[in-house]
Amino acid sequence: MADHTEDALIREVNDELREEQMMKLWKRYGNYLVGAALVIVAIVAGYQGWKSYDISTRTSEGNRFTNAMQLAQSGDTAGALSAMTALAGDASSGYAVLAQFQQAAMLSKQGDAASAAQLYQQIARDNVGNVALSGLANILGLMTEINAGGYDAKALEFRLSSIATDAHPYRHSARELLGLIALESGDMEKANTVFKALAADTTAPKSLRDRANKLIQR
Repeated sequence: MADHTEDALIREVNDELREEQMMKLWKRYGNYLVGAALVIVAIVAGYQGWKSYDISTRTSEGNRFTNAMQLAQSGDTAGALSAMTALAGDASSGYAVLAQFQQAAMLSKQGDAASAAQLYQQIARDNVGNVALSGLANILGLMTEINAGGYDAKALEFRLSSIATDAHPYRHSARELLGLIALESGDMEKANTVFKALAADTTAPKSLRDRANKLIQR
């Protein structure tokens, strides 16, 4: 039963984060989106060994998470946020971090980009020892700030620079965001340099290379 709960949870997280975190960038750039949010399930599903948790605890926390998601889907955002906040505060690590990601997604959907970005930064700080998880939180937080507009391009570029290094698992997504910032800032030369490098990078996912190639200004 617990495995079925986890499978349902994973599908719901995937759908919810895809919709809530990528919505604005999707409208702005269509098929040229950063794909970072789509990999959250693969990372969090194995986070800190869910299989070692007591089955009854996992099932209970999974049910709480599912109930909170159902509240959100029914339009009771306040109730869903309250439930996610409680779950994030007392659940075992796996469900706690999932609840935090959902809190941030809901805040972003409500238009509270500042609180959402702040929560993503908190997730990143709390999980600094897990490069993949903290990197994902940072990427989603930066995406939220870009979506909201009015951001400090230099400050965001500085924060992205540590993620864009060759050894970081989210380097390709970070570089794509750097290209988008340059594009929005009107620095076509810089944007082209970034997108050309991404398009030629055989270690990058094909979908990302395709997006980069289409964004190159001919």
